[in-house]
Amino acid sequence: MRYDLNLIEQLFREVGFPVHNTDRRVEIDLGLGAILCFQNAEPDEDCLIGFLGMPWHTHDNLMFADGCGNCIELDYLGLIAALKEGRVLICELEAQGQTADRWLIHSKCNDEFGHLVEGERISVRRATIQPADK
Repeated sequence: MRYDLNLIEQLFREVGFPVHNTDRRVEIDLGLGAILCFQNAEPDEDCLIGFLGMPWHTHDNLMFADGCGNCIELDYLGLIAALKEGRVLICELEAQGQTADRWLIHSKCNDEFGHLVEGERISVRRATIQPADK
């Protein structure tokens, strides 16, 4: 599967998120340093979604699961509305005073809090639409 990067850019702009598009990647500013990237890998047919500078990423559709076996699947275009509406949230892991990882979780289907080790902190927040520069 390949992402339609031009369509991603257009739809994120329509809902108000700042977007930067290169020839191979679209970067969306979700606020407070969270830059979500959509990228098509060359030359194979792989694609990924992840946060700039962070280890977390996913391929193809997003799968959100909880500890009870419930699962919600979103395609990459459905993610846009889910971020805008607050159904998909940004989860950030802080260790030793630094953001160590950042990933997406679903507001109704997640299992993030049982994996913390001493000294780590998880924060969850909605994506933030920044006002456009004038």
